[in-house]
Amino acid sequence: MTTYLVATDLSERGDRAVGRAFDLAARNGADLVLTSIVDDTLPSDIAERLAEDIAARLARMAAAVAGAGGVTHRVAVRIGDPADAIAALASEEEASLLVLGLHRLRPLLDAMRDTTMQRVARMSPCPVLLVREPVVGPYDTVVAGVDFSPAAAAAVRMAARVAPAASIRPVHAMHVPYKGLMARSGTAADYAPFRHEAEAARDDWLAAEKLPEGLPEVQIAEGSVNDVLARALQDGATLLALGTHARSGLYGFIAGSHCTALMRDPPCDLLIVRPGGA
Repeated sequence: MTTYLVATDLSERGDRAVGRAFDLAARNGADLVLTSIVDDTLPSDIAERLAEDIAARLARMAAAVAGAGGVTHRVAVRIGDPADAIAALASEEEASLLVLGLHRLRPLLDAMRDTTMQRVARMSPCPVLLVREPVVGPYDTVVAGVDFSPAAAAAVRMAARVAPAASIRPVHAMHVPYKGLMARSGTAADYAPFRHEAEAARDDWLAAEKLPEGLPEVQIAEGSVNDVLARALQDGATLLALGTHARSGLYGFIAGSHCTALMRDPPCDLLIVRPGGA
């Protein structure tokens, strides 16, 4: 059986993650493990009592979630460092998806260090779904940012598994170096060499990777990654899927600052996938 793991801090953000995890598990026939991590810096007796109380609250929450009755689920509360403990539990359960709520924004602290959510996502052995929105139905439109890498292919495949009924729209940001030096009235002919290069990379990628059947043609758009993704999401996409590269962790698909911004405040739910993750 496929197993999903959802981690919550019992906040409203965590509630949304739990709701989406149950929704996906019900639609995709997966088992579900709910967890919350108690800080191991607390005195052991207090941490143990708190863990028991949280486990009881999670059990009540699971019973109250619409559709929970049709999903096989259990609670596993751990004491430890959140990132380490969640990653270890995901490995232990052989989870195929980790579902998290968004991090509470703290501009000053977040500018100086990674958030717990970022650490969890970076250490996770499986794809990570960051849930921003409350559940109002299944994902219907997925935008997949692709850079013609194995990681991007893995993200597209995982998106198809998580949201099998959704329309997946792959988009590629075409970089034009020294664009500022071109004439303002740059024509399609000016961009033609860069488009031909992108199209060749796309064709090689399509030939090399096993992708879902019926995948629409990759949209190649000139602009920065942020701008291209923002335009693609304007049509009402409910999920953004990105691939990351193993050597550079979460920062492989996009430059670090852009990826950090997306993770901390994504425009919609965000699926992060490493190569081999789907």
